[in-house]
Amino acid sequence: MIVDDEPKITEAFVEAFEDEYIVIATNSGEDAMRMIPDNLPELLVLDWRLRGEIQGKDILVFMKQKYPNIPVYVVTASSHFVKEIKSLGADDCLLKPCPEPLSEKIRQTLPPC
Repeated sequence: MIVDDEPKITEAFVEAFEDEYIVIATNSGEDAMRMIPDNLPELLVLDWRLRGEIQGKDILVFMKQKYPNIPVYVVTASSHFVKEIKSLGADDCLLKPCPEPLSEKIRQTLPPC
């Protein structure tokens, strides 16, 4: 699952991985919070700064409390948040743009379907 408020990013992510994985994407933190329990992703790629009331931090905390075994990779454009992101339990934090490092991390974590 990918959560990013930029539709172009989620679309690119889906296109890059749809042949290997079942990809669920949303551009809203609110939608993500509704979708996660119903879909239980094997991996969550999460943008730190989202539009709306529910931010990446909220989703990360929820995931680590409710589903601690599901890896969460947080992506952010600012290195200022890396320490906080890691302290909240993110399995990794990648700085945008990060297409190649993120692709490698995903393929190392999940075998293709």
